[in-house]
Amino acid sequence: MIGQIITGAVGGLAYSLSGLANKDKRESFSWGKMTPTIIVAAIVGGIAGATGQDYGIIVNGSAAAGITVIVEKLYKAILKKIKK
Repeated sequence: MIGQIITGAVGGLAYSLSGLANKDKRESFSWGKMTPTIIVAAIVGGIAGATGQDYGIIVNGSAAAGITVIVEKLYKAILKKIKK
């Protein structure tokens, strides 16, 4: 399970860094902005580990990053609806 948490966190970090690299305007590196994404991905990895899902480092990290994208987009959509 620890392995899935770590690969989840690495997947979240990779997702954060890819988002940073994809910005039109140059933005400085900020752990504060990346930490929530990494935490969500680590939780996803932990859930995968707790349910016995282990498909290897690459797939675990990729799955955590992909699920993190969905969780973050849903969270932002819900916040927009609440703020209206």
